[in-house]
Amino acid sequence: MGPWRVTAVGLPDGRPVEGGIDQDGCWTDTPPAGGERLPGRYALAGLVDAHCHLSIAVDDGAPAGWRPLSVSRARRNLQAARQAGITLVRDLGSPMVGSGAVTLRLPTARDGAGLLAAGRFLAPPGGYLAGLFEPVTADDLLHAAHAQIAAGTRWVKLIGDFPAIDQGVTRPDQATPTYPIQTVRRLVRAVHADGARVAAHTTTAWAGDLVAAGVDSIEHGDALTGDDLRALAARGGAWTPTLCAALAPALVDDPGRRRRLAQRRERLTHLLAEAVRHQVTVLAGTDVVGNLPQEVRLLTDLGLTPQDALAAASSNARRYLLANDTHGDFVPGRPANLVTYHHDPRNDPDVLRHPAATFAAGHRIQ
Repeated sequence: MGPWRVTAVGLPDGRPVEGGIDQDGCWTDTPPAGGERLPGRYALAGLVDAHCHLSIAVDDGAPAGWRPLSVSRARRNLQAARQAGITLVRDLGSPMVGSGAVTLRLPTARDGAGLLAAGRFLAPPGGYLAGLFEPVTADDLLHAAHAQIAAGTRWVKLIGDFPAIDQGVTRPDQATPTYPIQTVRRLVRAVHADGARVAAHTTTAWAGDLVAAGVDSIEHGDALTGDDLRALAARGGAWTPTLCAALAPALVDDPGRRRRLAQRRERLTHLLAEAVRHQVTVLAGTDVVGNLPQEVRLLTDLGLTPQDALAAASSNARRYLLANDTHGDFVPGRPANLVTYHHDPRNDPDVLRHPAATFAAGHRIQ
């Protein structure tokens, strides 16, 4: 269908957007003659989920509280993300099926839309959740990373530290590094030489060593310091705090957990201020338990401006993740990635739950 005319307030910066989408689904700066007005007063070049797991689901009945999903279910989750206005997804780890990771069997990102999949989790025996990964020893780490890159990924996911596991139960108070730092440095050099980047899971003070080793993005990062963030910013790195996961309420009334959550919230508020001060790229990511509207709201609640919080889930994230794509948003002649809203999500992030219209890679989703 089409063509479409677009006249809207551009998000997240508020600049006017005037143009349209032609019959081939490509953006044009000139509104097409005879085009129908696309619904929505506010326009965004697609939301971005910079940290999710399409092939993992919460399951309280599973030994570790999570269960792997099939390729077909992961594909449906990706389609659901597009229907929600998320045109770019970075999946940071999936279980293996046969000889390959689940998400490496899904369509990859093109024209700024779709999926950037990191493939398998890179963690040693006992270094991650049972049933969600196949262990990789330190000696095999580089080979496993090369294999993921050869399969098409632009990111690899390193589990940098993880709680000790005793009979299937994680013990967060005993989280330890997974690989020697010299091994991590070799991994980063090898991945960079292959033209890919490294995302590192960390919830401990080991984050500083991972930053020093050269990883490109820190995931979670509860124990980052201002110095770590300054070092990360100096080489153009990013931080995905995954606030929905970090600040998820207790399932039962537990005063101890409430106190720890309050302390974590205070610490993350401080770290976000440090990230802004040092100009770290902050990314919005839902992990397994969250959603982007709530993540954007939490980023705002913890100190980001509404515009910066929305940028973390859109333009800033897209610019960082698609480092080789220097064209920017709304580029004439390129397949359109566009989400419109009837109201301004900078005033209320819940608006993001209700797109007026969505295009992904030139195709009208709704």
